Amino acid sequence: MVSLVLAGVTLAAAILAWIGVAWLVLNAAPSKPLSLAAAYVFGFVAITASTSVLLWLIRRPRTEDGQLKSPAGYLMHAMLLAIILLFGLWLQALRTLTPIVALLLLGLYAVLELAVLFGTRGSVELPMRRP
Repeated sequence: MVSLVLAGVTLAAAILAWIGVAWLVLNAAPSKPLSLAAAYVFGFVAITASTSVLLWLIRRPRTEDGQLKSPAGYLMHAMLLAIILLFGLWLQALRTLTPIVALLLLGLYAVLELAVLFGTRGSVELPMRRP
């Protein structure tokens, strides 16, 4: 039950953030103070929450006793994707995003995702000799 409540809260955050992005695009000029910073913040929250809920809906992870896990387990992966995507958008705003740079960003995401995956799967503990 808690996982469904958390999924609902995450979905509500995603919807509100996308509404915030749309409102900023339609109503705020980029020359206004902090409008670009607000757009990046709304974009980060929107991409992170949407990706987390989408992955949770696709995978539907369960615990050993059959209970649904929460979408919070996907937040770290979704945040990494949001950072890479927003960095690509920033590069496009500077007119420096080329296909080669986009492939490098995709490779960076893959390497960082593998690092997160292997870093959180558990560690190998070496036996220590006690004196």
